[in-house]
Amino acid sequence: MKLTHTAKYMKLSPWLAAVPIAMLAGAVASTGNIKLIALFFGTLFGLVTALFPTALFWLSITISIVLAGTAQLYFPSLELIRWAVVPISALLVIHILIQSIQSSPQHRNPDDMPSILWLLLAFMLVNLITALVNQQNFASMTTGLKGYFQLWGVLFGMALLNWNRELMERRLPKIVLLLALIQVPFALHQYFFIAPIRHNLEQGIVPLDIVSGTFGGSIEGGGANAALAVFLLIVWSCILALWKNRAISTPKTLLISAFLLTPVMINEAKVSIIYAIAIFIVVFRRGIFHNFTRFVGVSILFIGVVAMMFLTYIRHAPEGKVESWTGLITYTVAYNLTKDEQWDGKLSRGGSIKLWLQEHGPAVNTLLGYGVGVTRAESQTRLSKKLGIKDLQSFGVGNLAAIAVLWESGVIGFGIVTALFWTAFRSACQLERRYSVNAKQSAIFLGLQGAIIILYISLWHKNFFVFHIAYQAVFILLFGYLIYWLRQTVPVSNQAHNKIQSVRGLTINQDLAN
Repeated sequence: MKLTHTAKYMKLSPWLAAVPIAMLAGAVASTGNIKLIALFFGTLFGLVTALFPTALFWLSITISIVLAGTAQLYFPSLELIRWAVVPISALLVIHILIQSIQSSPQHRNPDDMPSILWLLLAFMLVNLITALVNQQNFASMTTGLKGYFQLWGVLFGMALLNWNRELMERRLPKIVLLLALIQVPFALHQYFFIAPIRHNLEQGIVPLDIVSGTFGGSIEGGGANAALAVFLLIVWSCILALWKNRAISTPKTLLISAFLLTPVMINEAKVSIIYAIAIFIVVFRRGIFHNFTRFVGVSILFIGVVAMMFLTYIRHAPEGKVESWTGLITYTVAYNLTKDEQWDGKLSRGGSIKLWLQEHGPAVNTLLGYGVGVTRAESQTRLSKKLGIKDLQSFGVGNLAAIAVLWESGVIGFGIVTALFWTAFRSACQLERRYSVNAKQSAIFLGLQGAIIILYISLWHKNFFVFHIAYQAVFILLFGYLIYWLRQTVPVSNQAHNKIQSVRGLTINQDLAN
């Protein structure tokens, strides 16, 4: 009887809790204070979703890639929504700990930790050590660590939680494609309506870098057009790989490519040309020459895409400075590498590299850097005193992520980041072979090889790796996805297929030797 009464109370408890919550919600709504209402319902929603890792994962991705940048450009008063990813990351780490405690000791396998995961942890540890070595104050250290690692809890959640295989194998790729496609209407609106407004501002603003989709920007300042280009070209790399593996038809490939590349063509991120060339080399580096028809098709697509990029970038280049594709190359090289400083007084990319080579400092700072976040500091840090620069951020000391890492966590931190990307590339190659029976899944891993290359190149173009939440969401999706699949058991059919391929390869080698 007691058990029956308990069961009844358990069924009634949600309804009993709903009454005071509804009364409180009504009281908050009656205030008419939008921020207070948003805070209350956001907290309520957060308490509910905190129980479900899948909901936390999708919420973090939605905030990072869609809501944060959209709010920054269109609703600046709500741009602090990006801070919500920090508690979400923390909650996913708590779920990892709970899962670890609940799992039996015999199921805990320390060898089930891919090298990528160890390198990620090593980079975090190095940044903590360098902050302590440089005796950074707590506020500065916290700000710097938040900039780098605000989404890494989601990354570890992707890598270590027991997700539904359906989510990772089918739903996630489809959602990422959808996130890429919704960039197009935002980019077109920004090109036709917002860029002309910026064109009339006399502040040295580049009008078309505001064509950044949902990746953020401001009318008076810069836009994350290069981060948008990275994301769209990563997705395009996977589309091309699917076409190469005959997992998607040619008409569908051309249609999706036209949509994905539209923002890239109009947003003046000239580095996209380098990204596109890298993608073609990586995705089509094997096997394409065996089929003449597909070789011709790839060649036409490659030449057409690169030619269109050159034409659109020449059209939007500074008036009187570029009149041909050779002129565009000459101007871009001079702007980025030849000059130490750009016309606005900031370091050029070449100047930023040159400054570190000349001024990297004593051995301990060369190895461990000057502390996390110092290149984005506006106060007199140890680094700013050494360089004699009051405002490191405005001068652009860390305007490249690679150089920011060198200043902040030294050669050791930079070496770990480079090893991380190299290991990720090799892991993607390994997974492509492991899942070669499944044309679609194998193609995604082939496409991600191109993605890893352009992500690493982007470290030498912008400093988004250090602080930009949408770019970091792309990074954690890619690396979390790789780690998840590295930790999965290889299907029996795949094992048999790979064994057959190995035997065939051995037989061929023996025949050649004879």
